[in-house]
Amino acid sequence: SGPDAVQLRSPVHLQGKDLHTVADFYLREGEEVPFTLTWRHSHLPELKAIDVKHALNRTEKAWGDWTKQCTCTNPFREQVIRSLVTLKALTYSPTGGIVAAPTTSLPEQIGSVRNWDYRYCWLRDATLTLYALLISGYTDEAHAWRDWLLRSCAGSASQVQIMYGIGGERLLPEYEIGWLKGYEGSHPVRVGNAAHTQLQLDVF
Repeated sequence: SGPDAVQLRSPVHLQGKDLHTVADFYLREGEEVPFTLTWRHSHLPELKAIDVKHALNRTEKAWGDWTKQCTCTNPFREQVIRSLVTLKALTYSPTGGIVAAPTTSLPEQIGSVRNWDYRYCWLRDATLTLYALLISGYTDEAHAWRDWLLRSCAGSASQVQIMYGIGGERLLPEYEIGWLKGYEGSHPVRVGNAAHTQLQLDVF
């Protein structure tokens, strides 16, 4: 649709029914059937199918290697690593930007209109995340975020914003998606965040 396309692949026969994709299949204990959903720009050719087991093994190895770098030795190491994995998952690898959350429009209270879009990089929040990563031995993430920060905040100090997009975007216009009812009826559903225009002194 428009600039976006997704591809769903599986060895199971898929068919369209009432604008849904459905399949009937049976599995015995121990059997596996992969389904892969891949996004691409709609004007580009279809992507090649991936080897699902190889991709899963590669992903598990990458996360395992990453967690082994943790320098925490206290009795809560397992919980610390689980938290660090979450923080790492909030990092956009191509730029080093760290988002506050991967969500938008989750209400502070069910039914409330305080449903903000947190898929952006707040300097204050990212700094706290960075501190947690640094004291646990993760300096690569610190260097990547520093480079993101220098690019994003380039210019006059008086122009520094409290938040930016993951690529360093400065304009984050906020708008509402009226046709979505929101989480448990909490609306409006928002994209963008007008807070980027606010002055918050802690950013300095």
